[in-house]
Amino acid sequence: MKVRVDQLEQQLKKSLAPIYIISGDEVLLCQEATDTIRKAALAHNIDERLRFVADAQFDWQDVINENNSLSLFSSRRVFDIQIDKMAEKHSKALAQLSQSLNEDNVVLLTLPKVDARTQKAKWFTQLESKGIFVQIWPIDSNRLGAWVQQRAQALDLSLSRDAASIICERGEGNLLALSQELEKLVLIHGSGAKIDAEKVVESVADSSRYSIYDLSDRLLMGKVKEAMHCLSQLISEGVEANIILWLFNREIQTLTNLLQAMKSSSLRQACQGERIWDKRIPFYENAMSRHNQATLPYMQNYLALMDKTVKGLEGPDIHTGFRNLVMMFCGFKPVSTELDLPY
Repeated sequence: MKVRVDQLEQQLKKSLAPIYIISGDEVLLCQEATDTIRKAALAHNIDERLRFVADAQFDWQDVINENNSLSLFSSRRVFDIQIDKMAEKHSKALAQLSQSLNEDNVVLLTLPKVDARTQKAKWFTQLESKGIFVQIWPIDSNRLGAWVQQRAQALDLSLSRDAASIICERGEGNLLALSQELEKLVLIHGSGAKIDAEKVVESVADSSRYSIYDLSDRLLMGKVKEAMHCLSQLISEGVEANIILWLFNREIQTLTNLLQAMKSSSLRQACQGERIWDKRIPFYENAMSRHNQATLPYMQNYLALMDKTVKGLEGPDIHTGFRNLVMMFCGFKPVSTELDLPY
């Protein structure tokens, strides 16, 4: 049975299932879900926990044997199994394990994010039919502020909307860091404190966690402020200039290919021809609404200048150049660039 993470605690009050499957990419939320299940197990006097981390060399026979044996210390045990990367040997072992689940043990299985295809696999449906599946979804940017304020309230902090916005901006993409910053605010100001924007600015470190693909999303959607912040973070974290340049080049070339293909097909067909996933097509639709046969060649020419800089030759300042590219990509061409200077 599938249960939302906010329904988990209520379900645990009713009874303990023989297996709980926790899946998702949000480390903090997955960790808290598993902690909730462990506490529920303790409340049912299940205090023996067997911990297994299933890597490529893991021997599943140890789990199978333990599950079929009696404990010397307790009649019931928690089998806490973590799999960071799924493989065929793991799915086969889990299929076998699904045939030997019993009420004496509770299996707590933590998986990476599982896609729709995996959820339809026989081994997965067998496990889910006998227990609880909790799929952890990321907190999207529209709900992040409310999530931070709710979490602050749980820590007995009163957080203003502006304060929550600053925390979200500085810790975007890293729920663990956001949680730690709130806990730090409790230590600094004490329980019951009212936290405004000024107090946050004084105490919150910039802990955003970005990848170059986060930059790609912001560029395609034309979010210039978010893209600038992401770019700044990537540079400060030591991401090499040639990697950032590669990303700009890839996305500009993709848009150029789409523009060419759209002469004889629709944008969606052109995206499919470029092997762009369906869920990412809206990103490229947004970008194509801002670009045409004039803007894309201009950016390509500017990329050529930036390539000279990256290779140590004479060209635009690296930081200014990347900021110019962000502006161009988001539809705000700088007043002038090196391309506009007379020779």
